[in-house]
Amino acid sequence: MTRKPVVSGKFYAGDSEDLKIQIKNCFLHPAGPGMLPIGGGQKRGLSGLIVPHAGYMASGPVAAWGYYEASLLVQPAVVLIVGPNHTGLGTRLSIWTDGAWSTPFGEVGIDEDLCRKLIDNSKGLIQADTSAHLYEHSIEVQLPFLQYVYSQISIVPIVMTDQRLELALILGDIVKNSIGDREDLLIIASSDLNHYESHETTMKKDSRLVQLLVDGKYEEAYSLAGKERISACGLGPMVAVRSMFTEMKVLKNTSSGEIIGDRYRTVGYLASILR
Repeated sequence: MTRKPVVSGKFYAGDSEDLKIQIKNCFLHPAGPGMLPIGGGQKRGLSGLIVPHAGYMASGPVAAWGYYEASLLVQPAVVLIVGPNHTGLGTRLSIWTDGAWSTPFGEVGIDEDLCRKLIDNSKGLIQADTSAHLYEHSIEVQLPFLQYVYSQISIVPIVMTDQRLELALILGDIVKNSIGDREDLLIIASSDLNHYESHETTMKKDSRLVQLLVDGKYEEAYSLAGKERISACGLGPMVAVRSMFTEMKVLKNTSSGEIIGDRYRTVGYLASILR
């Protein structure tokens, strides 16, 4: 089964040539890294990213920071992406297990072997389910960036409906146990941060949450998000992926206010590399 894109032409350009230009401009944007990815990343150990998933016109320059850094570090064969569920459809942890996903750049195949291993090792927690993915954008928007940076990859897409701390940490353990000592993977957490407050308020809230993630203080991060009403939509994916790594380096943390100019109703964005 091939998953057709649902936000092509909305969150990112629907034409392949226009999309190449749009992604290039994200890398060269004043809020972006200012350089195009040059590739050459070697298999020097497992790497991870935290990147946003809004429309490229708002979050693309921040996502570009993550993909630029990843291009220097790793040439993955497989990219495992964990995103939140915005639609409410599907199971607690939903994985798309076969076929391919399409974008204006072409199709990206599913790593069916790793999907099966994850399901087997999860003891029923991760379920083969397409419904959670059909209309969900948090994973889809990562694919054109990945196709722009890497010539050939396969993916493992996982959507988290249940984002409780306990399940996030369990998911991190399941992935680690399933991949063993493989070093040809890039693992991505797809998440935006605080929503629809001023740039100043969003940055104040997000900076505290991000620092707790850097410090590996996951319980405190969940507590802060609840107490301060920090509406990060993918806290579960961020903690799940962060827990697989020892170090987290913040590359860019800002809001849509810096990128599109509306500083009164913003969304926070983060790009981090994990090693």
